[in-house]
Amino acid sequence: MSTLAESAADSRSDRVGLADTHCHLTDRAFADDLDEVVARARAAGVTHIVAVGGGGPIEASEAAAALAERFPFIRATAGIHPHDASAYDDAIEARIVALLEAGRVVAVGETGLDYYYDHSPRDVQRSALARHIALARKHRVPIVLHCRDAESDLREVLASE
Repeated sequence: MSTLAESAADSRSDRVGLADTHCHLTDRAFADDLDEVVARARAAGVTHIVAVGGGGPIEASEAAAALAERFPFIRATAGIHPHDASAYDDAIEARIVALLEAGRVVAVGETGLDYYYDHSPRDVQRSALARHIALARKHRVPIVLHCRDAESDLREVLASE
């Protein structure tokens, strides 16, 4: 951790403040200045951050979990974004489970349905979402949902699960 982020963390670690529950800190846009981004958030009063891992393929979840290991005030989520649902298989699910069991991952997701782009077939998105819901139930954690142009189907999947 950089000195700047470290000092911001030390000065705010026991104060209640703002929680950012949906950060995509693993996005390439933050690759060069992540420590400074985190330090600015802390200086602005953000005391808790949830780094969303399901903003892409499984590697995004693993990177978010690594951030949660690096910064004591960050937790992560793990899952597969609906855009990447076509890649969801037993091996990916095992990697999500490993992240959930490691302790710093506090939710499944970001998962859901995205019918605007349709990067993955709709039936595949629904299946991946159902599997994510089952994981969240099994591990007793919340689920972070993404929905774009698919509200009716999202309600249907949630009701059936």
